Amino acid sequence: MGELIMMPTRNAEIAEVSKQSSETPTHVAISSIDFSVWKSAPKERTPAYFPTYSTVSKAMQTAMRIWVREWFAANVEILLRPHTAYAILVYQCTHPFSGKPTNIFTYDIQQTEALDRAFASAANKLGRELKALDTKRFPWFTREHYFAYRSKEVVKYVAKNRRAIYKMLNVETVLMDSILKFAIIDIPRLGLDEAVVVLRRAFNTQLRRFSDEVDLSDRAEQLLQIATDALLSKLPQENVMPLPIAA
Repeated sequence: MGELIMMPTRNAEIAEVSKQSSETPTHVAISSIDFSVWKSAPKERTPAYFPTYSTVSKAMQTAMRIWVREWFAANVEILLRPHTAYAILVYQCTHPFSGKPTNIFTYDIQQTEALDRAFASAANKLGRELKALDTKRFPWFTREHYFAYRSKEVVKYVAKNRRAIYKMLNVETVLMDSILKFAIIDIPRLGLDEAVVVLRRAFNTQLRRFSDEVDLSDRAEQLLQIATDALLSKLPQENVMPLPIAA
């Protein structure tokens, strides 16, 4: 996944997106991200295409794993439901997908080889993650689910019961597809302002779908800022508009 998807947007859709954007909850602050830099994002079949978007994807994946780990630390009662907690633990231990030339930027849940790589990367870190958990407050029958030596069993369980982790990994893919569509299709076709509305809608929707337990929808603006910063890090300096200097 992560390939560019050609999806026509009708005027009615744009109007609906604008309406939904205006109804964004007040606790979700709309930041002053400079989306104009995306006009300089590389196009398909250019040398900069893969290295740039793989950097953007990896930055977003890394941030999401950090936020999931923070959520887990703040919601330790999830440990009382081991078979729910397992998928979250395995996800946060998967290594962000580095990309596969020329147009694959996330773990593809339809590819067995990609999922095997995800689970293998989690197995390497999960033992340390389990060892660091503080389970002393919980009954013995709960604590025994999280002994470090059980890390391989945990990964095997999640590999056999994939629904929860499929949702998480698929959201990453749809988010990256939304970035590609925004930069390559929507900005030239819709103009920057309308393209941003569509992009924000996609991010808010997908982050709400990320997990039945972990709601990342309030992180949408942060994730968009992270993606934009990652893009800036890969753009040639001459393509970046200088900020105005205050008098």
